[in-house]
Amino acid sequence: MPGDLDALARRFSFGAQEFVSSPLYRRLCQATAADPELLAIAAQCRAGQQPTNLFLAAVHFLLLGGASPALAAFYPSVAGAAARNPDGVEPMFRSFCLAHREALAALVSTRLVQTNVVARSAALRLGLAVVARRSERPVTLLEVGCSAGVHLCFDRFEYRIAGRSWGASGSPVQISSEWRGEAPPPDQDRLPALAGRLGVDLNPVDARDPEARRWLRALVWPENGAEAALLERALDVVAAEPPRIIAGDALEVLPRLQHDLPADEPLVLFHAATRAHVPQELRPRFDAAIVALGQRRPLFWLSLEGPLHPDPRVPAGLPAHVLALRQIDGATRTEEHLALVEGHAEWLQPLDLQGQ
Repeated sequence: MPGDLDALARRFSFGAQEFVSSPLYRRLCQATAADPELLAIAAQCRAGQQPTNLFLAAVHFLLLGGASPALAAFYPSVAGAAARNPDGVEPMFRSFCLAHREALAALVSTRLVQTNVVARSAALRLGLAVVARRSERPVTLLEVGCSAGVHLCFDRFEYRIAGRSWGASGSPVQISSEWRGEAPPPDQDRLPALAGRLGVDLNPVDARDPEARRWLRALVWPENGAEAALLERALDVVAAEPPRIIAGDALEVLPRLQHDLPADEPLVLFHAATRAHVPQELRPRFDAAIVALGQRRPLFWLSLEGPLHPDPRVPAGLPAHVLALRQIDGATRTEEHLALVEGHAEWLQPLDLQGQ
């Protein structure tokens, strides 16, 4: 365990780079990195989960539920504009965590990092616009690690990019992203028709359940009020007509879907910041399970994760994901880096989109 705690301490020490827009979380990460008792609580998270996000979200979850108004006073998500400056929060944070040790350990050992960054739907829509130029046939959309299914409802949102609007005009969910390209983005109203939509998640989140929604809210950093409000509106949209989500491990569910999905219908499989939560030793099996789906049908594999291969256009340490497209049809395979997408989709930068 001491060796494990040393590794965990190093993980928390990177909090300044991870939580760029959260002064509170940067301080709490440093405090946790130096405290073996706090690290012992965080160490209860299951393999593959991001311990920093999970531990801080567990604390946030309790505070959103009304625990410790004194500590909550440092959280803009609870105290609003009156939130205290995070200077000096560390002793109160430590006392709270030790006093709620059992509740926090139960949360980090059973919950998952299931962040639904709503604005990432802009990346999915961009990828689908590329798919529409490759195939005119209706497609089934399958998201792995879909949480509450926000991205599966992408077509119920309105998007504002590069001075243009796409999607569901007047939707309560308005997504605005900066376009960092000289050429305009592809026409994002030309999308494939959806023959079906389906999600897979270890622990699907019911958008109609207040406690489940509070967990998703707890995963949003305390200072990110606009993102939290957008999430609430998106969950309302999902709750009105929830998509079908299969509960289970993708390694077991995807092989079953191999025969359940239509063999003559193209499949678009999407995942965003999901592979990072798969234990490293299982990632080859995760990839293989997806590739296998392309043996009986055309597969468009869209991922919003790290780069597929070394690419000088993707600087190391950039707070962004790569929107990648792998196209698989039997033995034929291609892969492209379509765009860089800021972690919360505040901006999109085209890569292999030239000529699309």
